[in-house]
Amino acid sequence: MDATVEKTIQALIATAWADGQVGDDEQEVIETVLDAYGVMGDEAARIREWAKTRRTLEQLDLGSMAEVDAVLLLQQAVFVTYIDGVQTDQELELLHELARKLGLQQSRANELIRTTTARAKARYEEERAAAH
Repeated sequence: MDATVEKTIQALIATAWADGQVGDDEQEVIETVLDAYGVMGDEAARIREWAKTRRTLEQLDLGSMAEVDAVLLLQQAVFVTYIDGVQTDQELELLHELARKLGLQQSRANELIRTTTARAKARYEEERAAAH
């Protein structure tokens, strides 16, 4: 697993911990991310073990990520915060902190968070409607 993938997964885990707990939906997201990045075996077990303890963005060094990776990470983090259909103030604050740590301009970060939250909300509502 390369450094960017590991930083991305760790940041998404810290995002899942934003409200103080990792619920079933968020745990499922972690598994999906591991699968999506092809993380298996011992590496996946190490990440799963790391995710069992509350994690914060302060524990991570995200400053060296390429801008395209930073934007993608912020967008993925927005979806993690909305996985349960609610984006709390704590989660929103964490997203802004993540954007700062990634070195994204505040205006660009605000726009990315706003538009991605709208997409996450629409997707959540579509999935709920399809389930009923």
